[in-house]
Amino acid sequence: MNTEDGRSSMLDLLLGLVENAKLLILLPVIAGLATLAFSFLLPQKFVSEAILTLPMQTPTNNGGQSAVQAAFLMRSPLVLDPVIAAFGLASGKSINLARSEFVENMKATVGKDGLLRLELTGPSPAQAQLLANAVIDAWIKTTKPGEQDRKDIEIRLSYAKTSLEGVTALLARLSKESVGYLAQPLSRGEAGTSLVSVADLQSRYVNEVLSLTRALQGLSRDVVVQAPTLPIDPVAPKKGQIALLVALAAGFVMLIWVLMRRSWLVLAAQPRSADKLTRLRAAIKLR
Repeated sequence: MNTEDGRSSMLDLLLGLVENAKLLILLPVIAGLATLAFSFLLPQKFVSEAILTLPMQTPTNNGGQSAVQAAFLMRSPLVLDPVIAAFGLASGKSINLARSEFVENMKATVGKDGLLRLELTGPSPAQAQLLANAVIDAWIKTTKPGEQDRKDIEIRLSYAKTSLEGVTALLARLSKESVGYLAQPLSRGEAGTSLVSVADLQSRYVNEVLSLTRALQGLSRDVVVQAPTLPIDPVAPKKGQIALLVALAAGFVMLIWVLMRRSWLVLAAQPRSADKLTRLRAAIKLR
């Protein structure tokens, strides 16, 4: 008996699908075509692209940013808020909403080559380029050390300069004393010290002074390998894909509606369920 009821229910559902076949096909197609037509009315968008390269971290600038850190920081309020304020993008909305909308139109990724690629989407080519440049400039400002870091670097820089002056003076004195003894360790003046070792020490201090000076100044626009481009062609939205997804969603909703409606009619035709459905309708009306 249960087997026959199950078969009857399946046949009822199948009958409902066949009876509403045109509806199940036409409505999703209409929804997809309407979405496709509407997509042509959407405003055009343009993408400006820039490429940046960050210097390798060294013992003297280990506080610098890596490419991954820079990409993350570009999406942070520290960089975005000044740009949003400068372009008035938070007008009539909260800063959090403006920030979220900005991030949706920006992409900062690091490739296998270690280069940081920045893409900024704007309503016009000029606007996209301006926004990309603004993000880069705001990020560059974050590479400058803070107050405490600046003090620490200045102390190290002062020590490195003093040491460099001392080594340079020593090298000059040894050069005079070592005339004729360039290939041998010196035996007077600084005992056991050769010109080669002192020259190597001088080179290390020179590099340290240069590195600390750059760390004190922060990064410059020199890290921009490719300046933000001025896009010509708009970004083509995936109109076909969007229309297909809408059509599938509409078809799924219609399928659920047909199955539920058919099940309701089947239950209404059964004496045991008719009374319960009547009470359910009455309860719904009371609400």
